[in-house]
Amino acid sequence: MAAATRGDIVEAADWYRRAAEAGSSHGAFNLGLLLAREGAEPEAALWWTRAAEAGHGRSALHLALLASRRGDLGQAGEWCDKAVELGPDAVAERAARLRDALRTELTA
Repeated sequence: MAAATRGDIVEAADWYRRAAEAGSSHGAFNLGLLLAREGAEPEAALWWTRAAEAGHGRSALHLALLASRRGDLGQAGEWCDKAVELGPDAVAERAARLRDALRTELTA
């Protein structure tokens, strides 16, 4: 498979943005992934927040990971709770493990 060109990335971002703006939580999640990959984590977080608020568990998990990397363990824990609530199972399990590690860190 050929490597994605800059034009491919821009086109993909445009389609994901259209889907996200039409209400697709999956579109918002994928746009966030693309933006994060391109180094635009603050904008990615906006789209992941939108997706998580619409019920997308994987977006909540990504927000938890971002918050934990920033050192905001309280917010990371809140996003973990949301990811556990939203699922799916694999996401909920990973979020629960992260939440437990965060709680250990907060009480240390």
